[in-house]
Amino acid sequence: MLSLVLLAPQVTLAGLIQDMTDPGTLTRYPDPAYITRQASSYDRASVKPGDPTWFANADAGQFIRHESVDGRMEHVLMDASGPGCIVRIWSPNPAGVLRVYLDGDPKPALIGNTAALLSGQGGFPSPLAEVTSSGWTLHYPITYQKSAKVTVDDSDKDAGGKMYYQVQYRTYSAGTSVEPFSVNSAQVTGAAQKLTAAVDKPPSTQDRDWTTHDLAMGSFGFANGRGPGVITEIAFQLPPEPKDAAWTDPRRWHNILRSQQMIVKIDGEKCVDAPLGDFMGVPVGVWPLKTLPQTATKDGLLVFRLPMPYRDGFNIEVECSAKVRTVVKMAVKTAPYRWDDRSMHLYAQWKAYKGGTRPMADLEFLRTTGKGVYVGCNVSVDNPVAAWWGEGDEKISIDGEGFPSTFGTGTEDFFGYGWCDPHLFMHPFRSQGRCDGPGNKGHTCVSRFQYLDRLPFTNQFHFDLELWHWADCQVQYGRTVYWYAMPGSAGPQSDEGVEFLPPFIDGPVKVKGAVEGEEATILEKSGGETEVQGFDGLSGGKQIWWRDAKQGDRLVLDVPVAASGRYRIIGKFCFARDYGVHKMTLGDLSFKQDFFGELGWKSVELGKVDLKQGKARFTVENTGSNPKAEPRRMFGLDYLLLLKE
Repeated sequence: MLSLVLLAPQVTLAGLIQDMTDPGTLTRYPDPAYITRQASSYDRASVKPGDPTWFANADAGQFIRHESVDGRMEHVLMDASGPGCIVRIWSPNPAGVLRVYLDGDPKPALIGNTAALLSGQGGFPSPLAEVTSSGWTLHYPITYQKSAKVTVDDSDKDAGGKMYYQVQYRTYSAGTSVEPFSVNSAQVTGAAQKLTAAVDKPPSTQDRDWTTHDLAMGSFGFANGRGPGVITEIAFQLPPEPKDAAWTDPRRWHNILRSQQMIVKIDGEKCVDAPLGDFMGVPVGVWPLKTLPQTATKDGLLVFRLPMPYRDGFNIEVECSAKVRTVVKMAVKTAPYRWDDRSMHLYAQWKAYKGGTRPMADLEFLRTTGKGVYVGCNVSVDNPVAAWWGEGDEKISIDGEGFPSTFGTGTEDFFGYGWCDPHLFMHPFRSQGRCDGPGNKGHTCVSRFQYLDRLPFTNQFHFDLELWHWADCQVQYGRTVYWYAMPGSAGPQSDEGVEFLPPFIDGPVKVKGAVEGEEATILEKSGGETEVQGFDGLSGGKQIWWRDAKQGDRLVLDVPVAASGRYRIIGKFCFARDYGVHKMTLGDLSFKQDFFGELGWKSVELGKVDLKQGKARFTVENTGSNPKAEPRRMFGLDYLLLLKE
């Protein structure tokens, strides 16, 4: 008679939550093994490198198929065989009701309004689910033994044909036992609290053993030849920055950070080769940075926390490639570590591109061999125009795949935001710490780290991201990647940083005496949405944007009047194919304008009016739209000029 022995699940929800919250799990190759793939709405016309459609960009509404279920239409985002685990769901325009079906059960294991589930309002609190600059993302393990299917229904009109999405999931090796999915409130709350505490705890300068180094003296280092162990933190304290110094002054932080090369050797291998600032997460200057692996404060304290195991010892050097007469402090924290046959070294490399945006191309982020796990990257872009630089998709191939198992929908999507939104954000796994503006002009710095959604590989890893810019211009594009790999794997192949010092990029100029639309106080808004948009050529580089108003809706702005008298009124307005017909009123002056046309800004004479000193109300009322226009009835005001007669 056979005796059956039931073994505990090899993959548990508790273990997966630990993967998401404990950086120590990154240092060992996964057991049981798995591969991470992504289902997304990428344009299916992208089939083969070299084809004219390889950079196709119709990335919305590309569902796997459509199914009729109980009288409703469901669009399938992801359908995979197990054993496995869904680890990340993202969308910038979540629509309808999201359903997750597991192991062939016709009843969904998870169901809810898509926007709520991805924003922290549907049972998964922030930061597990959170909106960051128009990107709606859920990080939480959804396990299955045999299969998983994710759908959205047509209860929201935007679900059909318009939704952008990404669903990342692990597929384990055959025979792996996986604990069934459940929403344990204690586990959910605990994970959220642990992530929040990790990034909210302010770094301290008091509990570190600082050493002081003069960068004018050349390279300096800190070495420890004893192991095994793990570097848990590397910290630098920069000197005060001379704020009145020129952009090119070598004492400015952005020049110090890019001109010093960080070299880390672990067990005799060069594992890290990157400019100091890029490695620490602040490629262009310093801003308040709060992610799980990287922290920076406005007073120049930089902390790096991806653990770096070593079997025998390590050596850290900073190579001074430019004469920078300043002094920095460095501190390294270590801890005991149990080295075993799954232990890996941390690797990091930096690459830069300086050139034109045409023709479109795949920028290499990482091409390496060996056995390891990709865990994150940061990007810095020096963009001379306000136009969006990041339309490009990520393409990741693992172990010689013929077609990327991760094919994305846009650069901002990969970094967890959406719609090229220039607003800054911080999250444990992602950030946009700098975006100068207007729009996407100037210096932009973004990062993403992949804990639960890490990408293991057994022999090859190839990561490209498209250089897909809306404008034909010259850009500078730096990227730092971080991965763990077995000792002896291919090391970093970095570029020289000194040739890529951040360029000075002129900011916008305001028209003298103009009442800026983006600065005007909104007194009333009866419908639609307003926000500030950035564009080249505008006064101050920005406009106020009113979209999706209904006929009859009003937007009222507060306009200051310096002195009583008669004024000639000139406005600079946006014209575009989705703009409406609007009636504008200022005092006794009334003017109606159809703003349909090709995208551009024009000055319009509104007429003359008597105004009293103080404040006047500028009212914009939508009266409809041109029959040829897309019916979103938009309105954009750069500025008003009140010219006293």
